[in-house]
Amino acid sequence: MFIYNYRAFDLYNQKVISLAILGDDNPSWRPSSYKYKFKKSRMRLDFDIVKLLDYKWEELSASNNVFATMVMAHLKTKSTTRDFTEREKWKWQLVRSLYEKGLSKFDIINLFKFIDKMMALPPELQQNLESKINQYEEEQKMELLSTMEERGMKKTFRQNILDLLQVRFLSVPETLVETLNNIEDLARLKQLLLETISVNSVVEFEALIEDNSSDKN
Repeated sequence: MFIYNYRAFDLYNQKVISLAILGDDNPSWRPSSYKYKFKKSRMRLDFDIVKLLDYKWEELSASNNVFATMVMAHLKTKSTTRDFTEREKWKWQLVRSLYEKGLSKFDIINLFKFIDKMMALPPELQQNLESKINQYEEEQKMELLSTMEERGMKKTFRQNILDLLQVRFLSVPETLVETLNNIEDLARLKQLLLETISVNSVVEFEALIEDNSSDKN
């Protein structure tokens, strides 16, 4: 906190407010200052804190603020570390609440992505959740969440890329598999699939991915 504070002050030459968001599960851990001394020199920084555990579930549930939903997802992720069945139940409730709050499609999709990534589930439970979502959308006559279809397309593109590389060059290094799994841009995966047909080696394909990453940065 001290480093963030003085670097921001040094960069912008403006007064800085330091705020720590504490997402741990220890109610008594509430650091709010940093200090040190060396000989006659003393330094102290006091900063404000927000403890996510302090939020009341009823108040969060009643709020239409998107950050309330994010806090709820965080709290239930922490409380279901050893119980994925319970997590699936709460994940479904949070996703359903996105529709019931009357949020825009943009907010629903982006909050779903946040919840889906944070409240990770084993494949079987995840599939069960997605079945519930699809059924709910059909019953409510809503548009299907494009996130589901998009994720399926990404998975297909990644697998097609790996299959083509495997057929053409016999082996694919695990590092490349990991790199592909970390690419979330659907358009980029589609382009890479086309490039898979024309590259002369796996090394060339890896260089292509690196070049694309550099261009985005």
